[in-house]
Amino acid sequence: MASVGAVFLAISFVGYRLTSVRLSYSASLLVGVLFLTFIVLPLPAYWQEKGRRELRDAALTLPWFLFLKVVLSFIVVVSGRSGMGIGLKDEYFAHLDQSLGVNVPSMMAWASQNWFGRLIDRSYSLLTPLLLASFFLPALTGRARQARFFITANVVAFTIGMPLFALFPAVGPWYGFHLAATASQAACQRDLFFLRADGFYTMHSLGVVCFPSFHVIWAIFAVILLWYLKALRIPVVILSGMIILSTMTGGWHYFVDVLAGILVAGISIAISRTLDRWYSQ
Repeated sequence: MASVGAVFLAISFVGYRLTSVRLSYSASLLVGVLFLTFIVLPLPAYWQEKGRRELRDAALTLPWFLFLKVVLSFIVVVSGRSGMGIGLKDEYFAHLDQSLGVNVPSMMAWASQNWFGRLIDRSYSLLTPLLLASFFLPALTGRARQARFFITANVVAFTIGMPLFALFPAVGPWYGFHLAATASQAACQRDLFFLRADGFYTMHSLGVVCFPSFHVIWAIFAVILLWYLKALRIPVVILSGMIILSTMTGGWHYFVDVLAGILVAGISIAISRTLDRWYSQ
């Protein structure tokens, strides 16, 4: 993880210089990460003193979670800025969806007309608490293997997904199909256009990745990570399935984004499990 972190930092630093990115809050961000790291470090030290190796190893993933959360956001910016010279692929994705027999606007219309569809749409915002639970439950209960998997799988997914984001930039179905955007979708569109604009770019919070869909990737990861909790298996599978559907019924992603997300998730899971077996030997 130290090597991966160093590589990602190097990519971020060089990428920022090459793509004219300014990080106006770098000092406060560094202080914040260090502060949170010092807060969580006593926990693995405590378990080490108690001789609870599994709990210690699981808690040691907490600082890496904080570190990667920051560094991976840098990678998103570098990837988006690297694809500035590539035209948006919304028209291509919309055509490809139709060629595959899937019509996102029709799915949106269906969802808006019944309670079940509206329920699916609302599940889109539940990914964040689900994702946090899928990491913190294993990390705080001694499930070191699952906690390591969360870190490794996300690193692999971003390593695969960010070049795809740079090569195939897109706004979303509301743009490709010329639909009215919600306030949140309009904000994401502005973020992407701002990210791709010439001149210096000031780093801020982003939600701009259309292809592949990280909502899909993370929903699949959550099922894998929380599968060890038998009582939660069915609820998590149902919720994750609803979140994946909501990416289209809510008009956030093309069908090809979903397919790409499933593919990236599958590859990331396979690689992470291989690395885990190697680590456990």
